[in-house]
Amino acid sequence: NIPIVPLYFAKPRPVVERSGTLIMVDDGRLPLLPGETPREEVVRFRTLGCYPLTGAIRSSAADLPSIIMEMQASRTSEREGRLIDSDSAGSMEKKKQEGYF
Repeated sequence: NIPIVPLYFAKPRPVVERSGTLIMVDDGRLPLLPGETPREEVVRFRTLGCYPLTGAIRSSAADLPSIIMEMQASRTSEREGRLIDSDSAGSMEKKKQEGYF
């Protein structure tokens, strides 16, 4: 009976794609770049972080059993959507692998 943040569940959300990462655009905090238009995609978040540093993933996992199955089948880190991890020199994923955490 632990509440789960709705962003972890897949549903249609407005997103833009930047450098291969889906960024949710649901308020005015993310200025659109010239020519950018949000499009609706069924996405969820595998990890949550400071907005807008976390990208969404395409997913149909809309309930807890589906999320668990998706995670078991995944071969990528749960942090795959974290934009900070795209900078390999200081990536949090690299720090995790090196035992920093």
